[in-house]
Amino acid sequence: MRCDQFIGLNPWAKRLVGKKQSIHEIGVRIMPNGKRKRFNRWFRQPIARRTKIGHVEGAFNDIACLLNRYVFPDGRIYDEFVQATPWSSGPCYFLALKDKHGRKVKESLWTDKELSEC
Repeated sequence: MRCDQFIGLNPWAKRLVGKKQSIHEIGVRIMPNGKRKRFNRWFRQPIARRTKIGHVEGAFNDIACLLNRYVFPDGRIYDEFVQATPWSSGPCYFLALKDKHGRKVKESLWTDKELSEC
């Protein structure tokens, strides 16, 4: 069966953009009827803000994958790009990251060996 195969980011890049932080919220929610409900909660949310910046046209589907931008609170910006599309019963889309200056982030690149094992 021939199809588009989304591989995505390598494990290093997934860890980088997927990092989460613990957030502590304390407050009061006021309901429409005037009742007040206090809350005190912890939750985890991603550190980076993710936005869609484009997509890749597939060989068999209209859209093979979406491309994202990750913006970190410290000003770092990383954009996904298609590093390679080797063929194995259809294109395999390997993504990597570029920094805000357009330079490829070395650690996010798939190795030749990984690309050949598709």
